[in-house]
Amino acid sequence: MRVMSKTNGALVLILAATTPAVAQDTLPSQLTACVQITGVLQRLACYDRVAHSLGPVPVPRSVPAQRPVPPPVAYAPPVVAATPPTTGLGSERLPRTASAAPRRAQELTAGIAGITYDARGRFTITLDNGEVWRQLEGDTAVLQGARNSTVRISRGALGSYDLNVVGRNASYRVLRLQ
Repeated sequence: MRVMSKTNGALVLILAATTPAVAQDTLPSQLTACVQITGVLQRLACYDRVAHSLGPVPVPRSVPAQRPVPPPVAYAPPVVAATPPTTGLGSERLPRTASAAPRRAQELTAGIAGITYDARGRFTITLDNGEVWRQLEGDTAVLQGARNSTVRISRGALGSYDLNVVGRNASYRVLRLQ
């Protein structure tokens, strides 16, 4: 008996919502009434009734605006200052310009133009060809007495580089700076 009364109560609510008096309510009050309905399908039916009571809304038809076509512009590529591409051993780790093609040298032999040492004893070597190489932090070997020597730099494992002073049996891990 109670189930029947709940169903009848819901039907009374739905019928009351469809009466002309409700249709004359303002739109915000009709929507507020729909929001208060807890049943999903009943709430959706309420929204549908409100929408249909408004009648068909004419959609304005407008002609799409014609966009003006800009006049053709002659393309001129940007002017780029001509700088010689940095090539040689270790150059793939240097900042690259767009036009520089990668070149993979396997070994470099050059004279030492200058050596400087930091506070921890790691060296930075300037070669006679202008390249600058620095000893890596993890390398603890000490380079001494190589001022007027020749060095050979070759590719090591996993993209590293090894510096050897010609005539000595020592190897140093280095990174190219310039």
